Amino acid sequence: MCNSCISLFLAKVIGVFIFLISLGMLVHPQRHKKLMADFLSTPSLVNFSGAVGIILGLLILGFHNAWVSDWCVLITLIGWIVLLQGIWRIFFPDSYTKAMKDLMNSTGYLIWSWVWLLLGLYLIWIGFYS
Repeated sequence: MCNSCISLFLAKVIGVFIFLISLGMLVHPQRHKKLMADFLSTPSLVNFSGAVGIILGLLILGFHNAWVSDWCVLITLIGWIVLLQGIWRIFFPDSYTKAMKDLMNSTGYLIWSWVWLLLGLYLIWIGFYS
């Protein structure tokens, strides 16, 4: 079982962040899709966000690379997702842009918004109430 202070801290911070962003995506989907379209049409923002993703992913994994069979592995997986998405944005920006535009124009947008919202709620529950 993994209940270290760093795990609980990251569950709180990442959980609240993911919850609020995904809630905004669900409450204002057209606004978010327009913001995403603007973001994707600016290569310097895609590149900068990739650099930020690499830094954040490495920070999460540097402090929390726990491959265990409980909830803590979610923090590790999120760290890897953030890192790999940052690498994707830096090294394959056209592929990233196309994939995100396709996602914005499909039901995948709604599905992923709900998946992230539920993950955020779960991490909030773990972080604040365990």
